[in-house]
Amino acid sequence: MAVITFDFDDTLTLTQWDPEDECFSFIGPNKHTCQTLREHVNNGDHVHIVTSRHGPEMNNDGEIRQHGQPSVLAFVNEHLADVVDRLAGIHFTSGALKWNLLHELRSVKHFDDDRCELDALPPGIQGVLVSTLHGFE
Repeated sequence: MAVITFDFDDTLTLTQWDPEDECFSFIGPNKHTCQTLREHVNNGDHVHIVTSRHGPEMNNDGEIRQHGQPSVLAFVNEHLADVVDRLAGIHFTSGALKWNLLHELRSVKHFDDDRCELDALPPGIQGVLVSTLHGFE
């Protein structure tokens, strides 16, 4: 069993530019990446969600946040309900790059939409770039 990690925003979620609000707004789950997460859980891997959001107190109360962005727990409970009890953990880096936590978790593969996060990965962690709707990978 391997440790596999997934970013949250624009990896498990999809956002799109909203010119009226001048921000990226949540439009739904990234069904492909959510299915990949499910497959890893169902294969017995230890799957963690690792986000650079601040939390967990600011993101785990089930509320929808500003600009329509869901809290992590609300999203997971709605879109990954079939595997939520088998996730190994949900982690918040409070703005820090994820590489150190991924190393501590002993991740062997990390899915992320941010090239900076993937470029910072230490040797031994395979990075997988996830495409976004806005094309800023």
